[in-house]
Amino acid sequence: MDPQMLFTTDFWYMAPSLSAVTVFIAGLINGKFNIVDGFWPQLVAWITGSVLSVAAWFFGLVTVGEPTWLAVVVLCVVVGLSSNGIYDIPTIKAFVDKLFGAKKE
Repeated sequence: MDPQMLFTTDFWYMAPSLSAVTVFIAGLINGKFNIVDGFWPQLVAWITGSVLSVAAWFFGLVTVGEPTWLAVVVLCVVVGLSSNGIYDIPTIKAFVDKLFGAKKE
């Protein structure tokens, strides 16, 4: 599979925005319900990031490549990783480029 077909430029521009919004909304949810212990704050961030990613695709705010279902799933994973502070977007993009042997833009 050609990663250029899956990862559009729009994908990489929207992922940081979705991550920032995810952190904000997940923080509000965690604060509202006093969720502070265990894996629960991360779970809230993963669910929030996934809902926002799917909504952004559904409403046409982000253009993804083909196959669409896989690109949306990968967007959810990228947003989830970055919003949980596990990785930043440039690191994830560099990993994907290395994994698929993609040329740098």
